[in-house]
Amino acid sequence: MGNKQFKLTKLALALGVTVSLAGCFSDNDNNVDIKPPPEDKTVAVLPGDLVVDKKAGSFSIVVTDSAGQPLSDDVSATIKFTSSNAASILNTAGGALTEEDKAATGGSFAFTVDAIPADGLSFDFVITADGFLSNSGTVELSSDDVDVADQVRLTARSLEQAENAAPIIATTSTLAEVAGEGVTTSYTAAGGLALEGADSITLTKDLDAAKNTNKAAGGVSVTLNNGTKFRDKDNKELESVPTLTVAYFGNEATRSTSEADTAATQESSLDAFPGGLGLTVAENETTNREGSFATGGFVAIELVDENGTKVDNFAGGDIKVAMKIDKNTSNTCPMTFDGDASDAAAVKAAAEADGTGMFKNGVCTQAVAPRQIAVNDIFPVWSYDEDAGKWSFESYGVVKADANAEATTHNVAVSVNHLSYWNLDFFTYIIGADKCNNRRLSFDIKDSNGDNSEVYADVLVEANSYRLLIGAYNRTDLAKGTFRNPPSFPVKLKMMKDGENILDGATLKDGTTIDLDDNGAASGVQFTDLCDLDGGTLQLTTAPAANIVKPLTPQFVCASNTADEQPTPITTPTIAQLFRGGRFVKTFYPSGQFEVSLENGDSAAYTVRYKNPNNNTWFTQAIEANTTAATLDIPVACTVQNLTGTGGS
Repeated sequence: MGNKQFKLTKLALALGVTVSLAGCFSDNDNNVDIKPPPEDKTVAVLPGDLVVDKKAGSFSIVVTDSAGQPLSDDVSATIKFTSSNAASILNTAGGALTEEDKAATGGSFAFTVDAIPADGLSFDFVITADGFLSNSGTVELSSDDVDVADQVRLTARSLEQAENAAPIIATTSTLAEVAGEGVTTSYTAAGGLALEGADSITLTKDLDAAKNTNKAAGGVSVTLNNGTKFRDKDNKELESVPTLTVAYFGNEATRSTSEADTAATQESSLDAFPGGLGLTVAENETTNREGSFATGGFVAIELVDENGTKVDNFAGGDIKVAMKIDKNTSNTCPMTFDGDASDAAAVKAAAEADGTGMFKNGVCTQAVAPRQIAVNDIFPVWSYDEDAGKWSFESYGVVKADANAEATTHNVAVSVNHLSYWNLDFFTYIIGADKCNNRRLSFDIKDSNGDNSEVYADVLVEANSYRLLIGAYNRTDLAKGTFRNPPSFPVKLKMMKDGENILDGATLKDGTTIDLDDNGAASGVQFTDLCDLDGGTLQLTTAPAANIVKPLTPQFVCASNTADEQPTPITTPTIAQLFRGGRFVKTFYPSGQFEVSLENGDSAAYTVRYKNPNNNTWFTQAIEANTTAATLDIPVACTVQNLTGTGGS
């Protein structure tokens, strides 16, 4: 009995211990912890050669249409650098440029440079795009501005002017369409243009007066004569009949005489002027002049055959270009000619006569006060080399009255022997001495509280027939403004923000104030000599709340998210472009995380367009106006490793 009791107790204890131990030990003899057997998994691995070195400087170029909107992704644009130092331009990975680097969709280009010398760098370029007329520009880097940007506007080859749009109109037509009913056209390389029913055909494009009230007046007609042979740049006759593109750009002289100080025109034909209105031209074989165009309007003319070959010049006759000029146009170098306006040699002799002439190869050689254009005024004619992106003097025209006494325009007609962009311009430069040190002008920008400006506003420099826009993207610091080669004639300054002027007034370096006693109302500040602003300050009418600072980090990530494990993203230098309300406002070239400043309370949407530095791929991302850090992900192809489980031991 006792033995039986003992045995049961011993068994119970044994069973209890066994159950207890079963939760702590394996059933092997080594008492090893049990772990789940490893499972099969995939691990993504980023390439090892992604990271690029940040270079000494960068520049980016945003290409837009004539309304300032970036080109769509289905439009292919190409850039060609025309400067002799173009070999020093690198791609964003720091390598030599390839043809791929010089092509873009969506209108964004980006480049770097390895070093910036003490005297800076300057690069000239020409932009072309399918369905658009070409344009050109210049970017400059210095020790103070190592990361810069430019914006270039292209005009569509066919463009009907819309309400409130810039006064630009363009059309592309066959020569049969130009001829119209009753006239037949044919063309052969041997015989040239053959017309039956007329001696010539004319294409006329005029600005719509109803859509340009208080803005612009003008137009152009292009006349082609029977028997004209079309030749390319190698003087080879075209084999097939070309189509004709004509685009006319009004100079907005009427607007500049009537626009209120509170307004700041958002869409301007002058912003699409090839190369801008501040430029360098040749006065003679040894002397170049830096100065400014005051334009009477310009026209782009293209004849292109079915193979894309452009007509460069003609045999068997010239073509006639007649332009209508807004009567409000300013003449910055007034000189009259009362003789036969069709005698080009006589007009040139008078314009350049020793002692009495005021021009030399189209350049005004005397400092005179501007006045309104008048009948019999001499008007220099310039042509544009689309390949080089340069303007050259061609001849002199003479202003004539319109047959309709009630017309708002005068006329200038010229005969041309080659095709180009044609421009009626007075070119003036600073005569005697530089007005600004090294022809440069710098100033500060303050808000109404006297604090440094944090507003994405553009400095607008205007005169009748002249416009210079210093965008936020041109300025490293929103509280600073600087530009070279100020005009030699009186100008008015505004600060442009969403089509409104927010400039209160100015304080000059010597403490003199201009228009600062108007209780914060917007002013168009007039300068007889713009260099008086050098070292001074512009003050705005507004003082917005402190901007929102948002950190952004460009980084490489795997394009595929199907792997079980993703690698840690790798930050990288890249070029990023900030857009506000669809308009380009700023460029960045960070080495990793960087900060963008977003206007507090701004209703406009912000986006960032950024580049994979290793190729020509761009990405666009919306940016929320808050302080939360965000990443700019650059997806790349990763390798995926398969790890196989081996079981437990």
